[in-house]
Amino acid sequence: MPRTLLVVQDDLFFAARVQAAARRLRIPVAMVSPRELEARPAAKDLVIVMQLTIDPERQLALLQRLRARDPAPTVVAVSGHLEVDLRRRAKALGARLATNSALDRALQKAAAD
Repeated sequence: MPRTLLVVQDDLFFAARVQAAARRLRIPVAMVSPRELEARPAAKDLVIVMQLTIDPERQLALLQRLRARDPAPTVVAVSGHLEVDLRRRAKALGARLATNSALDRALQKAAAD
């Protein structure tokens, strides 16, 4: 069974897009605020999806706190192709990277791992 996706709901359009992709892929999905996400206990079976381009410094700080948990969840960080520095920083913090154009494939792979 695929793992559950938690979408950090900072941007309603992005959240709706991830939710639609998850439905197409038949992956369980839930929307959570950053505060709700941080209040959840650590769990390795969760896949957290976040958009990096909305307030990047705050998103990178959240990513760092999530990846420091034990056990650390899988975090899929979504950005545009040209946001090279932002993508490099997210990868260094342990995120799996996804571009907006390859979101479905990234979600499917993360949920299946």
